Amino acid sequence: MKTGFIVLGDNILESFLAVSEREQSQGLMFVEPPTPIMSFVYTAPKINKFWMQNTPSDLDIVFCYKNKVSQIHHGKPFSTQTIGNNEFSDLVIELPFGTCREMGIKIGSSAQLLK
Repeated sequence: MKTGFIVLGDNILESFLAVSEREQSQGLMFVEPPTPIMSFVYTAPKINKFWMQNTPSDLDIVFCYKNKVSQIHHGKPFSTQTIGNNEFSDLVIELPFGTCREMGIKIGSSAQLLK
């Protein structure tokens, strides 16, 4: 899996990039802590929903649309609850839980993939 950089608020963070359908369906399942950052990159905006089955770590799941954070959700380990509102996103970033709070990331914060 490729790595790249994302800008989240005033922070530049290295991230795994889940681009293919296979990479996106695998996500961070079975990845033990410490949890890396993973960004799900979509070629076109769509309504994205996530779940945490087989994911052992608490996550901040950040949905982004048009270079802005549009949703932030807590992903609970091993949960099969669907995460995400019925809103378009074109980038979704998974970070260790609490990262958004620590970095001051909120709805409306800037968010983009550096290319």
